[in-house]
Amino acid sequence: MDISGKVVVISGTGSGIGRATALLCAKKGANLAISDIDGMRLQETVDLVKAEGGEVHSQILDVKDWEGWKRYADAVISHFGHVDVVLNNAGVTIGSFTIEEVPMEKFEWVMDINFWGMVYGTKAFLTHLRGRPEATVVNISSILGLGAISEQGPYCSSKFAIRGFTESLRMEAMIDFPHVNVLSVHPGGIKTNIAADADWGDKIVTQEEKDQMAKDFEKTFINTAEYAANDIVTAIEKNKKRLLIGSDAKRMWRVINWFPVRYTKMLYNSLIKDIRK
Repeated sequence: MDISGKVVVISGTGSGIGRATALLCAKKGANLAISDIDGMRLQETVDLVKAEGGEVHSQILDVKDWEGWKRYADAVISHFGHVDVVLNNAGVTIGSFTIEEVPMEKFEWVMDINFWGMVYGTKAFLTHLRGRPEATVVNISSILGLGAISEQGPYCSSKFAIRGFTESLRMEAMIDFPHVNVLSVHPGGIKTNIAADADWGDKIVTQEEKDQMAKDFEKTFINTAEYAANDIVTAIEKNKKRLLIGSDAKRMWRVINWFPVRYTKMLYNSLIKDIRK
């Protein structure tokens, strides 16, 4: 797919991978339909896209609102006449909670945004995409959608669910609408705001402790959002089916494949080693 001249829909464009991908698509001549729940951050992205000369339609959108998605899809198609690429990027995480201690409302919040937001974004545009000569659905999972870690149960659950949904949709596309490519994306550590924006709820943690935990977590973020955006756009152009972003993601995927059960113990041993340093 030549991205130039295409209409690309991207959610969660207020920062990070969403913003970087929108800017890269604009530089390549695409028209953008972008959304975010944060109006101020969204407007910043709109201004950056316009500076690149791209046509942009923007709207504040709560991705966990199905009726809102349907209205948004109608507005985007009405504005541009068609859509070629839908990239479901919006995502959140929470602080470190065990499965036992995480409040149900926080678990549901993560699933509503990460998983249901992706489902809604796909279904809102899928029938339209089937009618295009060529189209692409891109769903952002994570390396934690291929292998799980402790104290991130809600996030891992949502990202595994995105992978399952996307791979099921990919087979359906192969059978019924092979001109629609379905791409699952699994980034490793990417320098974005997701850790700093993590919701800790009522867990008793000082701001200093939260900041330190975010810094420690971010030490594992080896790639930039721009690096991720370049990989994603290249994968769209080459009709790839799965994308691992970063050497850390590729290395972890090899370990998971080689040791599908033992990888848990291996990651545990690595974590304990880091704690004792």
